Formats: sequence, structure tokens, C-alpha cells
Amino acid sequence: MKGSIYTFERHAAKDPVTGVEVIRLTDNKGIYDRPYFTSPQFSADGRYTIFVSDFTGTSRVKNPDAPAIGKLGFGELFLLELDTGKALQLTEGEAIKMGHGAHAMLRQDGRKAYYYSNEWVREVDVETLEDRPLMNIPATFNFHSLTAATDNRSIAFSVVEEIPLLTACFTDPLSGSAPGARERYFNQPRSHVIRYDLVKNKGEIVVGGHDRLTHVSINPVNSQELVYCHDGPWYQVQRMWVADLAGDTVRPLVEQRRYLEAVGHEFFTPAGRVGAQYSYRYKPDMKFFLFADLFVDPDGKNEERYYYPFERTQHVSVGARSHLGVGDVACLEKDMKDARRYLSLIEYNAADHRAEVSILCTHDSSGKKSAHVHPVFTPDGERIVFSSDADGQLNIYMVEADLNRVVRKLH
Repeated sequence: MKGSIYTFERHAAKDPVTGVEVIRLTDNKGIYDRPYFTSPQFSADGRYTIFVSDFTGTSRVKNPDAPAIGKLGFGELFLLELDTGKALQLTEGEAIKMGHGAHAMLRQDGRKAYYYSNEWVREVDVETLEDRPLMNIPATFNFHSLTAATDNRSIAFSVVEEIPLLTACFTDPLSGSAPGARERYFNQPRSHVIRYDLVKNKGEIVVGGHDRLTHVSINPVNSQELVYCHDGPWYQVQRMWVADLAGDTVRPLVEQRRYLEAVGHEFFTPAGRVGAQYSYRYKPDMKFFLFADLFVDPDGKNEERYYYPFERTQHVSVGARSHLGVGDVACLEKDMKDARRYLSLIEYNAADHRAEVSILCTHDSSGKKSAHVHPVFTPDGERIVFSSDADGQLNIYMVEADLNRVVRKLH
């Protein structure tokens, strides 16, 4: 019930490749869904994070026809203390969608959490457990990408019109790719980025149109700036955009050549720069062969690219140490067959613009969209939290970001 405290039996094991200790923080008795990797999910002191889970069996869906990304079901929201394994139940009778972590976040001060449930964006106080509705988002729209300003005055998210899919009978909702993604892209549904003012208790549309607008993030050092993307095939869309909310302007963040370049999975660094993943080919009918992580200021200046020797990671993020990244793929040699089994540490070598990849540990997640690894650093940059369904259910894991233990070569 709401306010109950559960203590998970933590399971620690040495990684078979590097020997680093990997701790499973949850108990494999339910689904434990973390926030999306671009969403705020730690208290500033690094003590707490949040997750959504169905293990209590108290979740209640008011509209069973509401669309659910990932189709893993619905759960309640919990606050997890990383060092003890204690989880505080923050909601009861809610229905927060699980499967891709896009429906909950924790404010940086650790005092409030936000989530989307039963067609409402809601706020819960993690100390008093008082809960209040903020804004109704009907089930005719899909909800995406919660983000928060570090001044605690506003949150933002995107909504995309839900459409019936002609291709629904051909899609696997648990596949590695988003079911019906191409059909949704070509249908150009209505879509909006909404900023909600927590002081005035008022929401406003700041960006809108008929492109699928997702992956919203507020700049951690300037709450009047946010980035978002035009969702769709990375090589077809101008994906990365920045909005200046003070001036009410939008513009492409990094201009990309259609069909030849793919840029996406954009995120803010703690210093307020934007990171993203880049791929290049020189003809549309060939495979991408050049891969990099790029970093750029929100005004489009000071772009830097760090090139991978082989395959790049699928999701990457950086923490307090801006020269160090973490990813969910570790490709150490050409045609490495099992590269997607491993969590990587990535050292950004500024001298020759190289992304130097090493294996930190094995994650062995299935690769389904509902079980993406989405690794992120804790605020101090010393530990990494990630997801995996390697033990059967989707669980939460933690490992030290120890460069002294990594494997840089296989032979």
C-alpha cells in the first residue's frame, strides 16, 4: 500500500569478463522499469532513484483501451534508496505504463516525483506522499519524455496523437523496434511539446506540428532552453531541434544531410552541452560505416565528434566526468559477434577525436525495446545504474564505473 517500505534482497556477483562486482538491486519477482535515460531520475546527492513496478498488484487501469508503449503492463511508483535496497511506495491504485521508462521522473531536489497515469500528469511529494493532478492528457494522445528544470519551476513533456495502425497485425509489440513506427511517421499525427509551470499551475504548448515530437529535455543550466526530436527514421528526418522558450523560436541543432547522415538519441550533459550519436554513409543504398558521438553547445557552436573504430553503442550518456561515457554496446574489434552483451565505458580522447571503448561488465539484456539497458551515471559519476532482463524479469542493476577493471582488448 502507499507509504509501505519494501526491502529488496540485493544480489551481488562478479562479472565473468572483468571481475567487477555487479549488484542486482531488485528481486526478480516483478517488472522493475526505470525512467528513460534522458529523464531526471536521481536525487542530487545520489541516494535515491525511482522505478515503476507491478509487484504489489495494486495498480488499477481506468481505461483498458489506452495505448501502452511496450505492452508490459502498468505499475506503481517507488522511491529506491540505492545503498540499502529499501523502496518506498509512492502511489496506490495508479496505472503507470511500463516498458520504455517514459512515464515517470524524480525532481533533482528529491522532494517531488512526476508521472503519467490514467490520463493525468500527476505530482507526488516523496515525504508527505500528498498527490495532486496537474494536467489531463486523454488516451487519444501518447505521452512521452518527462523532463524537469533544475530550478524546480517547470516540467515538460510531449504528446503525440494516437492513430489506429493498419500494420498492427504484422507488428510484434515486444520487438526490438517500435511497433508501427514507420506508419506513425508517415501518417504525421498531431504532436506537441508542453511546458507545465509548477508555480502558476498552468500548461502551455511551446512547440507543435505534424512531426512526431519526442525525447524532450530541458537544459540543466538554462531552463529557457530545451531540445526535442522529430521522431522517425534517423536518416530521413532532421531529428535534433532546440527551442528557445524565452524568444519563442525553434531551429535545427545540427544540420544533417538527408539519407546520408543519422543523428539522434540526444541528451544534455550536466554542463549544458548536447550529446548525440552520429552515423554516416556516402550513398543511400549502403550501410552506415562511420560512427561517432558528437557534442555541441545548444546554439550549435563548438561541435566536437569522437569517432568509434567499429560499431558504436546504441544508447550513450555522460555524467559528472564529461570525458567519460557509458553505453550498452562494447565493440572492441571488427565483426565482434557478442558486442551487444556488454556495458561499455567510453573515454573521449580529445587529442585525436577518438571514442576509446572498453568492456565494463556483461548486461545480457534481450535487446527488446521493453528491456533496453539505458545505462546512466549516478550524479557523482562514480556508479552506473542500468536495466536488464537477463535474470528473467526486467531488473535494476548497479556497477562501479571503475576504469581500472575494464577490458580494452579481447586478445
